[in-house]
Amino acid sequence: MKTEVLTLNEERNVTLTAYIQPVGGEFWGMTKRPAMIILPGGGYQFCSDREADPVAFPYLQAGYQVFILRYSLNDNAVWDNPLKDYDSAVETITERAEEWFVDTERIAVIGFSAGGHLAACAAVMAKHRPKAAILGYPVISSVAVWNDRKAPDPCEYVDEKTCPCFIFASRNDGTVPIRDSVNFISALTEAGVPYEAHIYSFANHGFSTCEPALNNREWCCNRTPDWVSDSKEWLRETIGDFTDGVLGEKKRW
Repeated sequence: MKTEVLTLNEERNVTLTAYIQPVGGEFWGMTKRPAMIILPGGGYQFCSDREADPVAFPYLQAGYQVFILRYSLNDNAVWDNPLKDYDSAVETITERAEEWFVDTERIAVIGFSAGGHLAACAAVMAKHRPKAAILGYPVISSVAVWNDRKAPDPCEYVDEKTCPCFIFASRNDGTVPIRDSVNFISALTEAGVPYEAHIYSFANHGFSTCEPALNNREWCCNRTPDWVSDSKEWLRETIGDFTDGVLGEKKRW
């Protein structure tokens, strides 16, 4: 596997870390892979390391090329700079798709907390909308509390072009109210957008993948880690699965 760190915007300190897996050879029959862009959380104040590399590994294992976007933060997070950062990341991946063995028709995004807000905005209004979006305990309707730079409520922009979404959150999240996820699910329902949602009985905010090295598992119900495997299965249904090393068609939608 090759790792590369690119600076997308030096002034705003925006970087894209690429984890590129090989094709061909031992991966016979495979010529390109789908891509996953990770948007860590951190209240638009920082990008959480707990929601970066630890999240990359499960999707690398699932066969994806994985990219971690560290987008504009703090004073640089005035809207719509973070969304421009996302579009810039997609454009960079597309420009280097041949070199990085990326299937540009199967680029997905996953975001957590404030990164979940950015992922939701990518799904509903980006220049380059993803084919699938995974939102972890996302900031949605309460974005004004988290970011006073005129960031939008993604619920207001859900339309028929919105990609399928996978949402997971905790009922008793004390940082981002569960109504944020519920509001977005309602908007997807009204627009007829395919989605899968998991609201767990209890878990602390920012539980990431729920690995013991990242989180106090006593704060999370035993099912909370299931979002990782469930999201990978959902992706197989939504954008396709590997069969004999070749990425096939999606099963539904």
